[in-house]
Amino acid sequence: MKISKILSYVILAVGAIGAIMLFLMSNNFDTLMDSYGITEAKDLVKDEAGSAFAEATALVSPMYTLTLLILVIIIIATLFAVFSALAKNPAGLKKAGIGIVAFLVVIGIGFALADGAETEMKDGEILSASGSKWVGTGLYAFYVLAAAAVGLMLASGVKKVIGK
Repeated sequence: MKISKILSYVILAVGAIGAIMLFLMSNNFDTLMDSYGITEAKDLVKDEAGSAFAEATALVSPMYTLTLLILVIIIIATLFAVFSALAKNPAGLKKAGIGIVAFLVVIGIGFALADGAETEMKDGEILSASGSKWVGTGLYAFYVLAAAAVGLMLASGVKKVIGK
């Protein structure tokens, strides 16, 4: 049996489990809300005794666990596929290395441009100087990558117009 067929069955099984859990969770939420006289799900958080919120959390917990399990499986499968493809094609390894170094250079540029200052957030918490610097780094890296993407699209368009 081919791996793609096995993966299709695994995806089908996980999807069926997720659908069943969603159905059960939805029905149990309706019952829970009726038993506590709550009309909207957001009111579960406002429950003074806390028992409705605790029961709601218990209903959501299996779905959350399934989501985390799927995420971990996807990350492992992706890493396995990438590294097996790189192992089969050493020229691809060189190209991947160039891409990783270029990305690290962009992150370095973003880090150099960012300034870190303690910042008060809307909820009253304080964002540390280090956290502020990393947020700025991400923003500057995004700007550099977006500018590069737009520039390459424009260059490609100009090349097509001149070529024809």
